[in-house]
Amino acid sequence: MSEPPDPVSAVCSTLLELTPSGLVTGLYLRGGIGFGEWIPGQSDVDFVATLDHRPSVAEVSALDAAHVAVAAEYPELHFDGPHVLVSDLAADPEGCPEVPWVLARLFEVKVPGDAMVAWHELAWHGVTVSGPPIESLGVWTSHARLLEHTRDNLDTYWRGTAEALAAMPSEAAHESACCWCVLGVARLHHLLVTGDMTTKSAAGRWGLGYYPEQFHRVLREALRIREGGPEQYVDEPAARGLDTAEFTSYVVRQGCT
Repeated sequence: MSEPPDPVSAVCSTLLELTPSGLVTGLYLRGGIGFGEWIPGQSDVDFVATLDHRPSVAEVSALDAAHVAVAAEYPELHFDGPHVLVSDLAADPEGCPEVPWVLARLFEVKVPGDAMVAWHELAWHGVTVSGPPIESLGVWTSHARLLEHTRDNLDTYWRGTAEALAAMPSEAAHESACCWCVLGVARLHHLLVTGDMTTKSAAGRWGLGYYPEQFHRVLREALRIREGGPEQYVDEPAARGLDTAEFTSYVVRQGCT
């Protein structure tokens, strides 16, 4: 994707206009936009902002206010990401200090929870909105560490999610659970199998050629929920829940062996 979609460009411009002068030295996009995938109404806007210095208490408050204003002006978009120094990006993300970070409109000063993924997406698939080009930032990467992190994510968060889905199939039957879980685990497994990062939708399409046919129906349903298309479980929400739970458990087992 050479240029961000108009709504994404607008939200970025608004943030830059509202932040304290001279504080933000660069604004970069990652996630689906970096891979050329933008689905209105589904895709978040994932960013990494670089700062000139560690912000003061007053500057943190100003960043918070800027994000509150952006959320009010663009309520349909989630604008998520950390505000870091370039030196943070050049170092192992597991050592990243507490920084201003916004996720699902919640602004906090904390260690960014997705730093390992963010650093790699930024380095390999990032889009420069403002500031120096990404390749000049010296972003830290380690393919081996990324794979280790991904496998650990499957073995902890997603294993727990799979167990919860199996215990509460009625929750797994919701469209949101199907889309989030099926495409979420497929994306992580795609990285472990192929070595390459990708998007949720691309992972779902890859899965139709990789996973056993018994899971194709739930993969198509997850893609339908995200992108549109024919419903696969007409009047069968219980079946969708069971298939979502089974697929999530299957991928966790495959990815952790």
